[in-house]
Amino acid sequence: MNNDINRMFNKSFNDMTFLQNELSSDFQKFIFVFDFDLTMTIKNSGEYRVETGYYDLFGSEEKLEKLKKKLNSLKSSGHVIYINTRAYAEYVRRILKNVNILVGDECLIKCVYGSQTVEEIQKPFTLTELNEYGLLGIENTYVLWSVKKVTFLNLISTIESIPKSNILFFDDLSVNVNTAKMNGYKNSFLIGSDDSGLYGLDFLLIKLDQIIDLFKIKI
Repeated sequence: MNNDINRMFNKSFNDMTFLQNELSSDFQKFIFVFDFDLTMTIKNSGEYRVETGYYDLFGSEEKLEKLKKKLNSLKSSGHVIYINTRAYAEYVRRILKNVNILVGDECLIKCVYGSQTVEEIQKPFTLTELNEYGLLGIENTYVLWSVKKVTFLNLISTIESIPKSNILFFDDLSVNVNTAKMNGYKNSFLIGSDDSGLYGLDFLLIKLDQIIDLFKIKI
């Protein structure tokens, strides 16, 4: 990647140490797991009202096409892509379908994990699950969802039979990134920063450039 870009965003994009140390000359399969709202988008889909299409959710059709190109390059290089979101999963799949991103075992996005009901957006766990995870008495929805996202990461790790170190997780909330790291997902990256002035998809596109360059993937 251009050295000027590296210097300009050094403070925001200096979190690649663990990943750099784990890369070898042999091919390694990595699982890319993205939050949706304000990570792959520049707006919150829950507050978005469709009028002239879905492209405005991503900033522009041009930005969306850049994202598709980068994700396709990762998939064609043997890596796997998931979405791990608090949002209503069916709604996210509908948005992706409307911008020609398909979800399925052989598709660009393998699976979308998220709320299965609208109610789950505010209450991600049943009472039994709260007791199982030692979360009884915790009412902060952000904290609860940070744990819920770890359960999705654990599920993905099991499905793919891959160690936690080979899962790259991207999210715009520090509580989600920090909770993932505390649970062994050290290659978790915060999307957006005040020092860069970039957030959501604008930040993610540069982060993906950095990773694609590190992996030496041709796009």
